[in-house]
Amino acid sequence: MADWSPTGAPFSISDRASASAQLERAYRRLVGFYPRSFRRESTEEIIAVLLATAREDQRRPSVMEAADLLRGALRMRLGLSGCPRTVLYAVRLMYLGALAQFGVLVILLMNWSGIEAAARGAATRSLGPHPAPAAVKYLYANIGATVGAELTADVVMTLLAIAGWALLAWANGRGLPYGRPLAIIACAAYAAVTAAGLGKGDMTYAPALAIASCVVVAVGIATVVLLVMRQSWPYYSRHVVAR
Repeated sequence: MADWSPTGAPFSISDRASASAQLERAYRRLVGFYPRSFRRESTEEIIAVLLATAREDQRRPSVMEAADLLRGALRMRLGLSGCPRTVLYAVRLMYLGALAQFGVLVILLMNWSGIEAAARGAATRSLGPHPAPAAVKYLYANIGATVGAELTADVVMTLLAIAGWALLAWANGRGLPYGRPLAIIACAAYAAVTAAGLGKGDMTYAPALAIASCVVVAVGIATVVLLVMRQSWPYYSRHVVAR
């Protein structure tokens, strides 16, 4: 038996079955990116809908279909399905904050020697116009040890901040009750640390690093504003009731 294609050429049932099987396998590979619980409940329904709306001779998903399926899988993996726009934008800002925090780390590592040199210069000026060589040597040794320890601590704290941004994005994307309070506390703590650094002269020793830190603070403040907006409350309340 054979059907006829729009061009008038015969299109056998076996060819149609082969194209449909190939298309179904491709759809299943894309649906495989979704979480397991979702796949267990909805895979067959999604595949049936996709096959029903496909062209008669279609053998692979279109670019738009693949993009839509992958985007939906990413939203579910990140816990962003079903959340209001305020929470969605807040979570996106958190991932942006993690990226900005990584930029802070890169700037810190690139300016390590420059920060040490600026600290040595400031310390040398504090000794007066004609410092004794022994005093300069002793001061440089202390400056090197102190600044090195502080910068190492800054690297560790920055790595923890990157992980913190990602964890807060995950928690708030899923509407966990502790997500918002932790985000508010983390934003306040980071803003306080940044303000203290500016007060100690970070803008003088490392202006690029200070500016990058201020950008992270601005992202954090925008995130908190979105999380405390009225539209965000039902999302968290619903998860509390469910728990």
